Amino acid sequence: MKDSEGGSYHALFKKGSENKVMIYFAGGGASVSEETARDDTYNTKLVKPDMLANVTMNMGGIASDVEDGPFENWSMILFPYATGDFHSGTGEFRYTDKDGKEKTLYHNGYTNYTAAMKQIMEKAGIENADTVLVTGYSAGGFAAALLADDVYTNYFPDAESKNVLVDASLLLNDNWHDISANVWKTPTEISDKLTRNNLTLDCLKALHEKYGDGIHLLFDSSTRDGDLAKMQNYFDTGIMEVDEEVADIYQQILKYTIPKFKDAGVSLFIFDGIGYYDDKRNMTAHTIIATPVVWLTFEEQNKSVAEWLTDAINGKLNDYGVDLVDKVYEKTDNK
Repeated sequence: MKDSEGGSYHALFKKGSENKVMIYFAGGGASVSEETARDDTYNTKLVKPDMLANVTMNMGGIASDVEDGPFENWSMILFPYATGDFHSGTGEFRYTDKDGKEKTLYHNGYTNYTAAMKQIMEKAGIENADTVLVTGYSAGGFAAALLADDVYTNYFPDAESKNVLVDASLLLNDNWHDISANVWKTPTEISDKLTRNNLTLDCLKALHEKYGDGIHLLFDSSTRDGDLAKMQNYFDTGIMEVDEEVADIYQQILKYTIPKFKDAGVSLFIFDGIGYYDDKRNMTAHTIIATPVVWLTFEEQNKSVAEWLTDAINGKLNDYGVDLVDKVYEKTDNK
């Protein structure tokens, strides 16, 4: 187990009193090329894994110790993000840094995940869990989509309630298969599922085809996710920013993808009303499940993301806020 620079890495585990398990992948960007490796776009060198994990566990979201919360007594397995590969790699990526030095970036996410899961399953006594949730936000949401089948095939095949929640993880890239197979060295059985420019859709569709109604698939997102808009524009143009003319780039992708999600049996929760920092372009928040806002009842939906999730785990699958993808946001002064 190692982080992107070859240092030590560890996962975190909390034993609960209920026979239920949450597997939670933390987020933090992606390294997809030599340029992103040099520029720390994947956000793993500046944010130490334990610090990020502590925020994830204790900031008030679904993994936090919220009194009387629906997940309070679940066992939890948390994977800090430190490898830039959506937790799915096994390879060593060699590149030249800004000073001309040859370096290696260790895309070790899948190796870390597998080693940790093996130890936990041997020691924790959770192998017969009746309910399992695989989830994550941002890069961790992509990981949840990529690794959920691995979780259920290798560790919890007999779970009566199988659930996958992808939080704020939707980006289009024609090279997802190449990045996964050749940059991250993701296991072939995972990377071979990536046949289109939509990694999340490919993975959720494959889960639906394999498990049918035996798995609950969920996706949540704000309408105009500011961070995903920037990353999408980087993929499209090489610029890690959006101007007023392309501020709706993510909303358009979301609108295009939602019918395809529905065809793949995915339940949806779309929201707005939470601004993207102090942005003037009507951008909206990135991710929700690690924050206290996950418990907030949205006015239009009359439901919180946490309630939507717990309903789904109990077999009540519904969509909320889908019509927001058609909402027209007025242009504002970007100053």
